[in-house]
Amino acid sequence: MDNIDSTEEFNLSINLIIGALKLQDKALVESCEKTLTELVGSEYTSDIMTAVVFQLAQTDPDTFDWTWQNFYSLDACQHLLKGIVMFAVKKLINQGFILGKDFSISDTGKIWIVKKAKAVLLEKSSDTDRIFLKEILQVPVVI
Repeated sequence: MDNIDSTEEFNLSINLIIGALKLQDKALVESCEKTLTELVGSEYTSDIMTAVVFQLAQTDPDTFDWTWQNFYSLDACQHLLKGIVMFAVKKLINQGFILGKDFSISDTGKIWIVKKAKAVLLEKSSDTDRIFLKEILQVPVVI
């Protein structure tokens, strides 16, 4: 990869991972990630995986869902999850909702939220944000 510039290298890496994810072959994806980590380092690979997840969220919902379900424990997914939770909490507080009353955060990264707060949060979010928020928002079932 010495003969190509860093942007091209980044894009080629993204395409490699997306191609493997579209095949839905977990072993292949893990092998690609391991190879990238050895070639460019873990931090750069995490950046690539983050870009992959964002791109899939916008362009390929089926592959995104499969990726999120099968690679939830990846550092990139965990980093995204933390960012999404903080983003949601900030938006909820800015909208006047109260932590502990209208919503709470579980130790698994889910946000337990009342229906009204969920509706407001999703309404005031971009399409991409809504995709990620739907992965973490849980409305408790009242019996």
